Amino acid sequence: MAFDHIKNVKISAVCCAVPEDKLALEDFYKKFDKESVERFVKDTGIRQKFYSKNNKTITSDLCFAAAEEIIKKKNISRDEIDAVILVTQSPDYNVPATAITLQYRLGLSQECIAYDINLGCSGYIFGLHTAASMLQSGYLKKVLLLVGDVTEPSIFGINGGTANIFGDLNDLLFGDCGSATIIEYDEGNEGLRFALQSMGDGFKAIGACHGSRYAYAGHPQFDMSLHMDGLAVVSFSITKVPKLFKAFFEKFQASAEEYDSVLLHQANKSMLDTIAKKIKMQDKSRLSLERYANTSSASVPNAMCDYYGDKDGDESVKVIMSGFGIGLSLGVADAYISPKDILPIIQTDITWDEGRSKVLEANAKSKK
Repeated sequence: MAFDHIKNVKISAVCCAVPEDKLALEDFYKKFDKESVERFVKDTGIRQKFYSKNNKTITSDLCFAAAEEIIKKKNISRDEIDAVILVTQSPDYNVPATAITLQYRLGLSQECIAYDINLGCSGYIFGLHTAASMLQSGYLKKVLLLVGDVTEPSIFGINGGTANIFGDLNDLLFGDCGSATIIEYDEGNEGLRFALQSMGDGFKAIGACHGSRYAYAGHPQFDMSLHMDGLAVVSFSITKVPKLFKAFFEKFQASAEEYDSVLLHQANKSMLDTIAKKIKMQDKSRLSLERYANTSSASVPNAMCDYYGDKDGDESVKVIMSGFGIGLSLGVADAYISPKDILPIIQTDITWDEGRSKVLEANAKSKK
């Protein structure tokens, strides 16, 4: 595993945005028996999720809204932002990189660095590491990290024990969320510490079997939905994640007692309870999945904003975070963050008409 301690940087603002449409258990009582619904809630801990009907509001919109909220509430000059990184597996387009269009939408300087990173459930931790690494030299001062995903029917319909969007109780599993985080250079700051792992031999445990490798001529029809080996994913999560925490604690001479909160990827409650028990942090585990479901790459900042978003105070809290899943990949990071810099989760129904018109125009040209 890879350890890193990046000093002289800090997290100075965090915000999350979700769509306005909501899907709750009450919507399923008409279709499923009460016992099945209650068993689902007991197993997953999820009671509702936010999503966008007809994909009107997508990942880039949610990240845009979260970034705008930070810029306005924290009075940040757009010219101060030296780089924007988007971590997502549901970008606007395959090309160009969605981060570049967000640089344009947000009115950031053309001197700004912008690019995408393709990562899922571990994305926030890896994104923090990338952003913090960019600041080490001191030349760059502020990085805007955008992390989020939406439950696109063509990708996040689940096979292997579940079903496609709006046909099964498991439709509640994945919610939509976009996040924005400002990481900035801060001379003398203790910084962020990381433990990161990539386990590519588990790539078949979770994945979507579409893309150039599967699109060669003459290939029969293939399923574009996400495939998941549930038992393999659970085993990976409840064994490898606690081991990574243990290695992190040993490497940095840290302990569970020194943290105010542990923010885990919000997969499902039973899995999180097992992990929290193994790392002896049951009373410090902050859960948001009851209200927002599994928001993939944005679930760590979602849990952070859900718990701290309505809290004030200048005194920083020490949090330890972990993202794990598709890849397979996993990471742990810790940081001091002031609650006043963690904003409440906002709801939005915005969309970007200019971005949609580009797709329509391109499609029209291709048919000529």
